[in-house]
Amino acid sequence: MALLCAVLAAALASPTATAANRVEAVGAWSMVPQSKDADGDGFIDGDGGVPSRGALSRSPSSTFTGAGNRIAQPHERLINGSLSWYLSPTGFPVRLDACDSTGAQYRWRIEQGSADVRATSWKPLAPRSCRTTVNLPEGRYDATLEVRDGARRTSTPVPLTVRNVLIVSLGDSYASGEGNPRNVRAWLRAGGPFDPYWDDDSCRRSTHAAPAQAALALEQASPATSVTLVHLACSGASVDQGILGPQQSAGQSLSQVEQATALLGGRAADVVLLSIGGNDVGFGTILETCALTADCPTARPRGGPLAGYPTVNAGVQAQTGDLAGDFTRIAACIGGTGCRLADGRAIPPLALSDDGRVLPTLYPDITRDAVGESCRYLTITPADFGWARSTILDPAPPSAYPYPRRAGDIVTLAVPSGSLNEQIAATARLPRWQPVTGTWTASGSTPEGHGVCAGDMAWVFGVTAFSGFPSASFHPDPRGQAVLGRAVAAALAETDAR
Repeated sequence: MALLCAVLAAALASPTATAANRVEAVGAWSMVPQSKDADGDGFIDGDGGVPSRGALSRSPSSTFTGAGNRIAQPHERLINGSLSWYLSPTGFPVRLDACDSTGAQYRWRIEQGSADVRATSWKPLAPRSCRTTVNLPEGRYDATLEVRDGARRTSTPVPLTVRNVLIVSLGDSYASGEGNPRNVRAWLRAGGPFDPYWDDDSCRRSTHAAPAQAALALEQASPATSVTLVHLACSGASVDQGILGPQQSAGQSLSQVEQATALLGGRAADVVLLSIGGNDVGFGTILETCALTADCPTARPRGGPLAGYPTVNAGVQAQTGDLAGDFTRIAACIGGTGCRLADGRAIPPLALSDDGRVLPTLYPDITRDAVGESCRYLTITPADFGWARSTILDPAPPSAYPYPRRAGDIVTLAVPSGSLNEQIAATARLPRWQPVTGTWTASGSTPEGHGVCAGDMAWVFGVTAFSGFPSASFHPDPRGQAVLGRAVAAALAETDAR
């Protein structure tokens, strides 16, 4: 009986022992995110420090902690206010996973063609040590996972392709995130005194901006790619004072093109997001004149880039007519053969990868109420909003616009240069430029409006001067930035799939 029990025990134990001694190699890989969202709130966290207290309150501390520790923490600013994560000369981090393997130890060997790239040391195959991270330049590799247990060994091939999408965001306040600092929701809940917490103070730049939200969406779409964002858009930027020249009002000594080139350090951008033109055609002057003057399209402009023109409409049309040439100049500086800045200096253009693209974004519609009618807002009349929508924002403007003046007559305004958004859409003529029309159609092609007077359906701030945050006026609110972000993300996904 004792012998029989021993035989049965051995038989029952044998499969378990065999399983315990089995050696199996099961490998996987993924890119380590470079646009990091440490707390899952939908916004990129960098490594540029976080206020020592009250980051998302109305009055966060002016003392920042944690900068440069290479650990993304919730609400940390972009590195130097512009870079989502570090660009390393050794490549991009790739996570190698052997956790589903069976054995005592494992290592990875990585080859490219016939060349040995690197081999990791043998490590215990345990839950805490079954993953390892290596930095590799972009490209295709043949990785091999080896597993051993005593004299038993096995291996499996794990081909991998290292790819990081390098996105550069250039432009003005609609791209910088004006009105949407990281602590904007505290102000929206409570109002009153407010100390905005920006990723970059001088440019009022925020990862709540549409380009940053779109970059994060692309990052999270696939574990096989990572995304690095270089966010340089700056509130108040124009073509010559921002994109192709230093924006002195923001304390800058270099154009955004020069800043991007310096940060990339010889790397080529895969995508350049561009929002520009609104300040060139005089958005601020238009709003000021329409708020303070009757029949503003026919009135003399109140300064700004429209100063010297006989009427606002004439000034807008003259400035709009210059945009085609402006975009051609910008194209020469982004992936072109030679770049000439606004001051006449010739510099090397910002490099684009072989399949790189420039995605200029159309401006959203801020002119209609919740049922799609032209706004009446403070002293700005429906006639003024209707003129602005048709001749500045609509990508298919009329050649002439019948403007009803307060006296009851109608004056026909010439629209020889078309609209701002028409000029942006026309950049499709430029090599490798693909305009993002969804940033207009989401608000401009719907039966309902989401403009400044749309109440609960508004995607844009009204006048905020009396609410402690004046610069937010007439800029997309958090919902508006999210809508724009989705439109840009859709364009990025389409571009990335090609």
